[in-house]
Amino acid sequence: MRAFLLVLSGLVLVIACMNVANILMVRATIRQREMAIRAALGSSRARLVRQTLTESIVLAILGGLAGLILGKWGSDAFAGSIDLATDFPIMLDFSFDWRVFSYALSGAVSTGILIGIWPALRGSRADANVVLHDGGRTDSGGAGRGRARGILVVAQVAGSLVLLIVAGLFTRSLQRAQRIDLGFDAGHMLNVRLDPDEVGYSHARAMDFYRELERRIRALPGVQSASLAVSVPMGYINNGQAIYPEERPVVPGEQPPMAGCNYIGPGYFETMRIPLVRGRAVLESDSETAPQAAVVNQTMAGRFWPNQDPIGKRFRIRHDGSPWEVVGVAHDSKYLAVFEHPLPYFYLPLAQTGVTMRTLQVRTSVPPESMAARVQREIQSLDPEMPVADLRTMNQSLAGGFGFLLFRIGAIQGGTMGILGLLLAMIGVYGVVSYGASQRTREIGIRMALAAGPADVRSLVLGHGLRLVIAGVATGLVAAAVFTRVAAGYVLLVSTTDPLTFTMVTLLLAAIALWACYLPARRAMRVDPVVALRHE
Repeated sequence: MRAFLLVLSGLVLVIACMNVANILMVRATIRQREMAIRAALGSSRARLVRQTLTESIVLAILGGLAGLILGKWGSDAFAGSIDLATDFPIMLDFSFDWRVFSYALSGAVSTGILIGIWPALRGSRADANVVLHDGGRTDSGGAGRGRARGILVVAQVAGSLVLLIVAGLFTRSLQRAQRIDLGFDAGHMLNVRLDPDEVGYSHARAMDFYRELERRIRALPGVQSASLAVSVPMGYINNGQAIYPEERPVVPGEQPPMAGCNYIGPGYFETMRIPLVRGRAVLESDSETAPQAAVVNQTMAGRFWPNQDPIGKRFRIRHDGSPWEVVGVAHDSKYLAVFEHPLPYFYLPLAQTGVTMRTLQVRTSVPPESMAARVQREIQSLDPEMPVADLRTMNQSLAGGFGFLLFRIGAIQGGTMGILGLLLAMIGVYGVVSYGASQRTREIGIRMALAAGPADVRSLVLGHGLRLVIAGVATGLVAAAVFTRVAAGYVLLVSTTDPLTFTMVTLLLAAIALWACYLPARRAMRVDPVVALRHE
């Protein structure tokens, strides 16, 4: 993901460079008369190039410093918006780093040189006799410079379209992720992680603590059910075990198949609202002295016992361990990540595992946030020294690193870069169309003097801009189709050629580009032919 976002950042930089290069070319054209006078007064071409290039570098340095300030502000705002959904001391360091500063400043200087050298060379090549004779009335660079500016605008529009499509795909991925069937009900759920070992509890005392805590929590008004488990779906605590089915012995030398697992207490499936497909759930009777029982998910049942009834089947989680008997089959859920494919998974009774670190899960009939303080008070009333961690709703937990965080980061970063690219492209379109219209003021005046109406002038100016936009959109669609296929590994839950995204983004870009072309056209429609011809 980091490399992909760096590529998008590089594309924004390229669009910005093309925009500045276009502006510098226009500026060099406007300053042809000044350069011609300087040359006539004895300035060498090298001195003229050095002057123009110095101005470009100064602009790049000022822009780079402004960018560093905005970047620091933006990174701080971005870091503040990230919730990793954990009480672990994980810090995102966006503090000032002289290496980043040096890299950015050197990049700005290099960019200033690269984008300034071409306009400087072109501007210094002006023929003094021609420019002074024409009085700077027209663009003496002719069609060549117009084509160069047009190509840059087409490239800007194309790059902007690629950025917007990527941003749209990330946004669609986030929308799909938020609507995906998780296999459990995350609403009205409150989680809190407890570990009596941290305060020196024995195993027996920890079990007594949990039994009393469950009794008290279930008695609270607004609580529908409560249960205990070691981990929560898409949390940072996950367990995996090697599986040794009795009917399918592992060949010596081969790796045994793996499956994820969770240790749960009675009422877990009711609290999580995970449907049971067959058999039963974990019960109070699944105690330490009872036969070892396990509930498997549909994927595990189908993979290890295809076309068979898994109830009563047995497997081991150590080659020499005691067997666990399948007593139920649960519906598939999401366990590690939102975008995962169905995984084999099983559940073991907490009482038969001896694990003391547990997560209390509470399903409420009221907003779960309102129950957090009451649940914490019950815990502290049992033991004021009991550490409480990760007290948050299930939806808040799902917003963390193993849930929707990746999709949110992609949507925010992609959207920001897409908007920047769009603004730069529109500035480029507006600048070129506006400059082209100003260069044709005399022509427009003559046309209007010969009875051309405002609609004719509008069509003349709009036509030039729209041709550039259409060419840029066509190029951008092709580039986006290629780019998104290469980046398929970073765009999840949505096709890289999603028709809705391509259509909506193209229409958005076209509408804004039309507006950018219309503004110069409207100004050209108001040209007074008498004033225009007298000025010329």
